[in-house]
Amino acid sequence: MQAGLRQVNRLDKEQIMEKTEPRKGAQSINRAISLLRIVARHNDKGSPLSKIARESGLHIATAHRMLSAMSRENLLHQDQGSKLYYLGIELFLLGNKAQEFHLRDRFRTPLERIARESGDTVFLLIRSGYDALCLDRVEGQYPIRTIMFDVGSRRPLGIGVGGLALIAFDPPEVFASIMDINAGRFTRYPRVTAREIEQLAYASRKSGYILSKGYFYEGVTSIGVPVFNEQRRVIAAIALSSISQRMDDSRCQLMVRLIKSVTQMEGVNFPAGKRTLR
Repeated sequence: MQAGLRQVNRLDKEQIMEKTEPRKGAQSINRAISLLRIVARHNDKGSPLSKIARESGLHIATAHRMLSAMSRENLLHQDQGSKLYYLGIELFLLGNKAQEFHLRDRFRTPLERIARESGDTVFLLIRSGYDALCLDRVEGQYPIRTIMFDVGSRRPLGIGVGGLALIAFDPPEVFASIMDINAGRFTRYPRVTAREIEQLAYASRKSGYILSKGYFYEGVTSIGVPVFNEQRRVIAAIALSSISQRMDDSRCQLMVRLIKSVTQMEGVNFPAGKRTLR
């Protein structure tokens, strides 16, 4: 009899746990998200444990336990000197992945249209740290194709028309800082020097795009056009490449107009010198 009662009690407890555990799990997730948002609001200065606990309404021991768990997963970072909490590197990595997916999906139709109308290979590049990351590529129908980038490959920012278009239109001090950091890496690309890249960037700021006639790759003419957001910051670059025999001055200008018109028509590019509607 007692054995039977113990069995019933054990089953009752298991059923109660099955009902309450999902609720506790959801509650823990909600609390963790709340803590992340609090840290994010004060990320410029950092947040002490006491402030996070107070704003979240959690007991300080509960907040500390959850913050410690997220710090172990690099979702948060605690400075060992000040003990302040900041957003961790893993959050930035996850955010970058989400941005990459969004941008690739957003630009796919414009890339396909540019490749179809030009017949040439078109690339989409974004910043990833101090690299230019090839996020997407669409090949045109012209029989001789120029493939300098594979999707997912990287080059130092400043190398190639796309990589240079990503930084050439930054404030001068930002551009100079990136060039200084990447200078040692440019030696792997013997066709150009850091000084030559800087000169090309300065010359391109008036025209609003990068033009390379065999500058980075022998026998290849490439055009790099920056893509601006509403705050007039460069969020991506579109590069078009073809064999140099196919790209005289008039065709280069035609391709620049094509890229700019398609990206603006598709609503993915806001001209740097114009005010955009809200």
